[in-house]
Amino acid sequence: MQARALNGRYRLDERIGEGGMAVVYRGYDLVLNRVVAVKVLRDQYISDSNFLRRFEREAQSAARLSHPHIANVYDVGQDGHTRYIVMEYVDGPNLKELIRRQGPFSVDGAAFIIRQVAEALDYAHAHGLVHRDIKPQNILVDQDGHVKVVDFGIAKGLSDANLTEDGTGMGTVHYVSPEQARGAQATPASDVYATGVVLYEMLTKRLPFEADTPVGVAMQHVSASPPPPRQFNPAIPPEVEAIVLRALAKNPADRYPSAGALADALDHWERAGTADSEATRVIATAPAAVDRPPRRAATAVPPGRTGRGAPPPPPARNQAFRDDVGCVTWLIGSAILIGLVGLVVLVFNVGDFGFFEPSNQPTPTATMPAAVASPTTGSTPTSTATATTPATPSPTGTPGTPTPTPSPTPEMATVPWLIGSTVDQVEETVNGLGFTLVEERVYDNVEPPGTIIDQEPRAGESVPKGTQIQVKVSRGPEYISLQSVVGLPRAQARQQLEQLGLTVNEVEEGSATVPRGNVIRTDPPSQVANGGTVTLYISVGDQIQVPDAFGQPYPQVVAALENAGFVVESVVPQTCEQIQQSAPDFDCQNLADGAVVSATLAWGSWVPRGSSIAIAYYDAGDD
Repeated sequence: MQARALNGRYRLDERIGEGGMAVVYRGYDLVLNRVVAVKVLRDQYISDSNFLRRFEREAQSAARLSHPHIANVYDVGQDGHTRYIVMEYVDGPNLKELIRRQGPFSVDGAAFIIRQVAEALDYAHAHGLVHRDIKPQNILVDQDGHVKVVDFGIAKGLSDANLTEDGTGMGTVHYVSPEQARGAQATPASDVYATGVVLYEMLTKRLPFEADTPVGVAMQHVSASPPPPRQFNPAIPPEVEAIVLRALAKNPADRYPSAGALADALDHWERAGTADSEATRVIATAPAAVDRPPRRAATAVPPGRTGRGAPPPPPARNQAFRDDVGCVTWLIGSAILIGLVGLVVLVFNVGDFGFFEPSNQPTPTATMPAAVASPTTGSTPTSTATATTPATPSPTGTPGTPTPTPSPTPEMATVPWLIGSTVDQVEETVNGLGFTLVEERVYDNVEPPGTIIDQEPRAGESVPKGTQIQVKVSRGPEYISLQSVVGLPRAQARQQLEQLGLTVNEVEEGSATVPRGNVIRTDPPSQVANGGTVTLYISVGDQIQVPDAFGQPYPQVVAALENAGFVVESVVPQTCEQIQQSAPDFDCQNLADGAVVSATLAWGSWVPRGSSIAIAYYDAGDD
């Protein structure tokens, strides 16, 4: 296809990708004047009802989602027998290409990408949708490192248990979860597993499982243990290796409870436990960071300097002077120490020689060790009292020797994993372990209200029973009030909303009262979740849009056009032979008698109100 414009609106410029059922083009929206990506269903699947359902489900699935890290779907249409989806164009490679060119990634670099993927998945899961085909090819990265997850072609609702067509239940075999490989229904944990495979590949530049056949790869996902990532990249810290292997656990219950929890652990792997297998199995997490850039590697200190911008060490003679001062200080300190010890001995001897009557002598309750002065600093000596129990009389009536009382050893317990659950779900478990919960309610734009999003102490830590566990609980998204942008020019309105941290979409709409290029209305109109999306409806002036009426009964189309403000000049019947004179490849078999086939104005175009239009419809006649 060269310079073809679907429905007269979407020009197909360059093929940029292809999959099993569709080809993706970089295109151009001639109406909104912007670059788009157009996914076109392959011709061989046009008559396959299963693929048509899957293609339509992709559009419906993606259209339900509005998130900064999920590619937007702008339009779904049909031009003749060509079915297509118009999507946001991402100017950058997919993650598979980046791995091939730049891999293996550093931990920080991988964490930066995985964090954005996790936010997209957690958002989709919260809206009841499982992607089911997470792989590097479906993760696009623009020039600024911003991630967009694409291809919800086999995405499936959590409650949709009836779509079980062959070939739609399993994602790409190298990234498929064990449960999907066994034919079970995918869950959010399946997306976590696939994300773990992507992480493994980013850190090692290789896949955990390879075989001669796809079935062989799938069987390894079911039963084989993945090779430790450090076997291929020794630079990976052991704590990070533990994170990867947990994400690849065969049992979904042993994986991270969410993609965000996996990203949290990777962001803060330094907080993970020791090499002990059980301690590292439960990885401590921290609050989610949005689009956090990779941490910079530590700057090497130049020779002869003690740190960044620090002066060189002092000359040797200054060091010798400090050594002399230290020696004198040590001698003075030693003399003070000897004097103090003598004083303590004298006090106790005075007591023995009868200056105090035995009946008036206090019962000793503490022993006092000799005070120690620092031989290097000459600081004031300090003494430490050691607690003991009161002396107990011996059988003969003389006081016994004081016996130290050991401090009771607190009973310890391991802090459970709470993130991702509600307080009601974990309260009984927490209380049973001897802990108490202290809640702090905070706004969160990802987790639903009531969900625990952070905890302290961290999961897996061993602490005394009775410890308070501080948990942050989601209050849901924080809503911000929108300042009215109605009537403003589109550029000014977009800038004003983007300064609030909002994502802005635009839809053009005709208006007889609002000047061309200004905002007619917004959706939502008055308030929006912090970091959410606002749609601006931009006036194209007093114009009306030609509806896409292909395939619809012509009487209904005529009525709709007249109601919209068009003047319908003529309605012309055409036989299949007449249609094929201008479109030789046109197939009339699937076209209903009386269905509209063409018009004198392009579908979707904006024209002045009162414009004339003529339409043609299929007259089956004796065909």
